[in-house]
Amino acid sequence: MGLTNSAIIVIVLVACLAVTALGASLFKHYKPADRETPFSPGYEQKLYMAEVRAREFDAMTQECWARDPESRYVPPPTYYRPHNQIEDTNTRDTGSY
Repeated sequence: MGLTNSAIIVIVLVACLAVTALGASLFKHYKPADRETPFSPGYEQKLYMAEVRAREFDAMTQECWARDPESRYVPPPTYYRPHNQIEDTNTRDTGSY
Protein backbone atom coordinates (compact mmCIF):
# COMPACT_ATOMS: atom_id res chain seq x y z
CA MET A 1 0.00 0.00 0.00
CA GLY A 2 1.94 2.96 -1.24
CA LEU A 3 0.96 6.57 -1.28
CA THR A 4 -1.08 7.86 -4.17
CA ASN A 5 0.35 10.38 -6.59
CA SER A 6 -1.86 13.11 -5.12
CA ALA A 7 -0.57 12.48 -1.60
CA ILE A 8 3.05 12.60 -2.77
CA ILE A 9 2.43 15.90 -4.57
CA VAL A 10 0.80 17.42 -1.46
CA ILE A 11 3.67 16.25 0.77
CA VAL A 12 6.27 17.70 -1.62
CA LEU A 13 4.42 21.03 -1.84
CA VAL A 14 4.10 21.34 1.93
CA ALA A 15 7.78 20.46 2.38
CA CYS A 16 8.80 23.08 -0.21
CA LEU A 17 6.70 25.74 1.51
CA ALA A 18 8.21 24.85 4.89
CA VAL A 19 11.77 25.01 3.54
CA THR A 20 11.07 28.36 1.84
CA ALA A 21 9.58 29.86 5.03
CA LEU A 22 12.48 28.58 7.13
CA GLY A 23 15.03 29.95 4.68
CA ALA A 24 13.32 33.35 4.56
CA SER A 25 13.16 33.63 8.33
CA LEU A 26 16.81 32.64 8.76
CA PHE A 27 17.91 35.07 6.05
CA LYS A 28 15.91 37.91 7.62
CA HIS A 29 17.33 37.11 11.06
CA TYR A 30 20.99 36.87 10.09
CA LYS A 31 21.03 39.49 7.32
CA PRO A 32 18.42 42.17 8.07
CA ALA A 33 17.71 45.10 5.77
CA ASP A 34 19.96 48.16 6.02
CA ARG A 35 17.68 50.29 8.18
CA GLU A 36 16.10 47.44 10.10
CA THR A 37 17.33 46.96 13.64
CA PRO A 38 16.96 43.77 15.65
CA PHE A 39 14.37 43.73 18.43
CA SER A 40 15.40 45.57 21.56
CA PRO A 41 13.05 45.71 24.55
CA GLY A 42 12.11 49.15 25.80
CA TYR A 43 13.49 50.86 28.88
CA GLU A 44 10.45 50.01 31.03
CA GLN A 45 10.70 46.33 30.04
CA LYS A 46 14.40 46.26 30.96
CA LEU A 47 13.64 47.81 34.37
CA TYR A 48 10.87 45.30 34.99
CA MET A 49 13.07 42.32 34.09
CA ALA A 50 15.87 43.61 36.35
CA GLU A 51 13.35 43.85 39.19
CA VAL A 52 12.11 40.30 38.53
CA ARG A 53 15.68 38.95 38.48
CA ALA A 54 16.50 40.68 41.77
CA ARG A 55 13.28 39.41 43.39
CA GLU A 56 13.94 35.84 42.20
CA PHE A 57 17.57 36.06 43.39
CA ASP A 58 16.42 37.09 46.87
CA ALA A 59 13.77 34.34 46.92
CA MET A 60 16.35 31.70 45.97
CA THR A 61 18.72 32.96 48.65
CA GLN A 62 15.99 32.72 51.31
CA GLU A 63 15.06 29.22 50.17
CA CYS A 64 18.68 28.07 50.35
CA TRP A 65 19.07 29.53 53.83
CA ALA A 66 15.99 27.64 55.01
CA ARG A 67 17.24 24.29 53.67
CA ASP A 68 21.01 24.38 54.11
CA PRO A 69 22.66 25.85 57.24
CA GLU A 70 26.03 26.04 55.48
CA SER A 71 24.60 28.37 52.88
CA ARG A 72 24.12 31.07 55.53
CA TYR A 73 27.68 32.18 54.89
CA VAL A 74 27.69 35.90 54.23
CA PRO A 75 29.56 36.50 50.98
CA PRO A 76 32.26 39.16 50.72
CA PRO A 77 31.31 42.56 49.28
CA THR A 78 32.67 41.59 45.85
CA TYR A 79 30.03 38.84 45.51
CA TYR A 80 27.90 39.11 42.37
CA ARG A 81 24.44 40.53 42.83
CA PRO A 82 22.07 41.12 39.93
CA HIS A 83 22.26 44.80 39.02
CA ASN A 84 19.20 46.98 38.92
CA GLN A 85 20.63 49.83 36.88
CA ILE A 86 19.52 49.62 33.28
CA GLU A 87 20.76 51.85 30.50
CA ASP A 88 18.12 53.22 28.17
CA THR A 89 19.62 52.24 24.82
CA ASN A 90 16.70 53.65 22.84
CA THR A 91 17.49 57.28 23.73
CA ARG A 92 21.27 57.03 24.00
CA ASP A 93 23.28 59.91 22.53
CA THR A 94 25.11 58.77 19.40
CA GLY A 95 27.32 61.84 19.14
CA SER A 96 26.13 62.79 15.62
CA TYR A 97 24.75 66.25 14.93
